[in-house]
Amino acid sequence: MSTSDEYIYEVIDNENDARICAQLLAEEFVASNSMIIFDQLTPQHMFDEDTWPTMAEIFNEQLSFLARHRQSGKIIATICACDFYLAQEKHPYESSSAPSLIPYFDLLEEMDDIFIHQDLKQELKPNMVLQIVMGATRTEHSGKGVATRIRTILCEYTRNVREFQYTLAQTTNEATRHIYVNKMGGKKLTIIDPTT
Repeated sequence: MSTSDEYIYEVIDNENDARICAQLLAEEFVASNSMIIFDQLTPQHMFDEDTWPTMAEIFNEQLSFLARHRQSGKIIATICACDFYLAQEKHPYESSSAPSLIPYFDLLEEMDDIFIHQDLKQELKPNMVLQIVMGATRTEHSGKGVATRIRTILCEYTRNVREFQYTLAQTTNEATRHIYVNKMGGKKLTIIDPTT
């Protein structure tokens, strides 16, 4: 657990917090993610079809974090991550498979495959690549450094405690990209334009 004056950051370690985080992700993604807005999904549909099944599948890895507002105790941000190797073992990419109900997911799977076969340039192994699956901060807490801090804490924890060597993050949000590249020293590997 890490603290600041206004927020407490902690590993998601119970189903109740995981469910609240999945709901936060669904609500914020539907409101602000351009790829999800295009699909005109409701927060409930996003929760049922994506954020909760994803969170339920990976939260036992204890690689996901939440930020709690100290005064109110409410969860105001979350970042959901997993061992990329385990994710690929459970859900291998197959280009000939039927399209997803949410087309954006097909694009992300294709980008995962590009990373494995073009960017990584070595065999994928357990505890090697941390995959940041999704993250969100409540709009009213934006601009306070929460998004940067939760990502930094996640990366420090997974590098220093869990010994991951790399982190893979895919984002459609320019502010999030700025955090990864400019504030955290990340490197852009593949950039796509889904409109082409």
